[in-house]
Amino acid sequence: MRNLPAPNPSLVAVSVAVAPPDSYLAGRDVAATTAPSERLRQRLSWERTAAGISDLWGAPSTQYYRRREMELISRAFGPLAGKRVLKLDLWNEAFNTRIGHWLEEQGAELFAFDLSKTVTARARQESARIRRQSAGAPRLACADIREFPFADRSFDFVYTMGTIEHIAEYRQALGEILRVLREGGRAIVGVPHRWDPFLRPLLVGLLAHFGKYPYAPEKSFGSRELRRDLEGAGFEVLERTGILALPGFVRLLDLFCHTRGIPLDPLWAALIAPFGFCERRFRAARRLGYLMAMVAQRPAGG
Repeated sequence: MRNLPAPNPSLVAVSVAVAPPDSYLAGRDVAATTAPSERLRQRLSWERTAAGISDLWGAPSTQYYRRREMELISRAFGPLAGKRVLKLDLWNEAFNTRIGHWLEEQGAELFAFDLSKTVTARARQESARIRRQSAGAPRLACADIREFPFADRSFDFVYTMGTIEHIAEYRQALGEILRVLREGGRAIVGVPHRWDPFLRPLLVGLLAHFGKYPYAPEKSFGSRELRRDLEGAGFEVLERTGILALPGFVRLLDLFCHTRGIPLDPLWAALIAPFGFCERRFRAARRLGYLMAMVAQRPAGG
């Protein structure tokens, strides 16, 4: 087996109980040691959100989300067996699509981290519960996406979907993604699409205004803006695509019914099916997804 990614020597050991003691996950508890007032506030906000969230796994729109993630990753990264993959945030592994577990099943060596101790602990529990044949147990830690607890050129691939838009320093996170990728390594960077034809950013803004959107703050991006930021960080952008080309309110209503035990799964599955067909068959449909994604590469010699 290849050597594990070395920790960044400028970082000290993670100080949270849910993080494993292995040296390859060593890193500082950024939220507690850098700009403590704001980053600690952010961490506590995510802890409160995580404490009140229900598991979304069984909802038809969650299964749709998972299938679109699998298709995107397969197209962009190719075979995953023996590859080191870093995933930003553990929300999906704790409550949603469990895409990290699928990455493991494909033979990837999975590393992932999240700002929230609650989410990290839940993701580790879920991994232990459902993990089957894989390349080995995932390495999950509690850390901040502004400063990754890994050495330069540690990973073949990085996957982030719906994460960097929650911090003002998202460009710093893009720089960290580039730093930990090997030359020629690829990243999928997914963010909310500002020009979603079904106006999801407007819906999110209204919900946030009335305190009903638990994931605020959330920035949306246009394609030119995200491309500029990726290229500014040093990436070569290979493709602009996306996932979830369906009205955002369908997803929200499905989750509302699912978490409250309202038995309307067949209805939501039927409503979602035509969007899934279009997304599978037509590249243009994927570009209309309310999560815009870009596939980017660290250039050779970069």
